[in-house]
Amino acid sequence: MSFDRERMQARAASLAAQGVYLGTSSWKYEGWLGQLYTPGRYEYRGKVAKTRFERDCLAEYAEVFKTVCVVAAYYTFPSQQYLERMVEQVPEEFLFGFKVTDATSRRTDGAARQPD
Repeated sequence: MSFDRERMQARAASLAAQGVYLGTSSWKYEGWLGQLYTPGRYEYRGKVAKTRFERDCLAEYAEVFKTVCVVAAYYTFPSQQYLERMVEQVPEEFLFGFKVTDATSRRTDGAARQPD
């Protein structure tokens, strides 16, 4: 099944205008080259440069989707410099979600957390 980038871009924008943000659990999937990502944007000497792709693909992702989950935060929360580089690549209205470890929300007094 092929990915219709333009259709997804229009649909994601329409939903975001209604307050519904559609995105994925990450953005650094080389398997999306040729579908979501344009290989030529990351080429160096005739080949896709992995470092260039990993550094720059968020900007192209944000052209289509309006939010993404930052899974890296699960292991260690990203540095301010890392977060600033991400924010520089996306439009102002783009939203980030962060997957954080349960240690972040675990109670230290031994009591069970009550549902909201």
